[in-house]
Amino acid sequence: MKKWLTLITLVGLAWLIGYAFENELGIHPSYNLMVAFFAIQTFVLFRIDQWAPQEWKTQVSLVKMVLRLLSSLIFLTVLIFSQQDVYNMVIQFIILYLIFMIFEIVEALTNLREN
Repeated sequence: MKKWLTLITLVGLAWLIGYAFENELGIHPSYNLMVAFFAIQTFVLFRIDQWAPQEWKTQVSLVKMVLRLLSSLIFLTVLIFSQQDVYNMVIQFIILYLIFMIFEIVEALTNLREN
């Protein structure tokens, strides 16, 4: 339950930053799409974590990180070919990727410490 509340807070803050500081920070028009992608991606990865047997928790944590990387690269490739102002968008995408990856690593470490 704690990780769901943390995820909701993280996504809410990311969207709030996008709406509140859109003009001042030069937020890309596809910023909300990127936040939604990472929120959905994190939800799916949490579900994978719940489906995995207890003895596979370590391997599943590593597989989730690789899946996040590969799906993010595919999504970024699609955005690059379909958007304008690519440089600004890629910088914002990398920042969001790192924020959500840090969140996932912290959650993985808490799960691994319980074992």
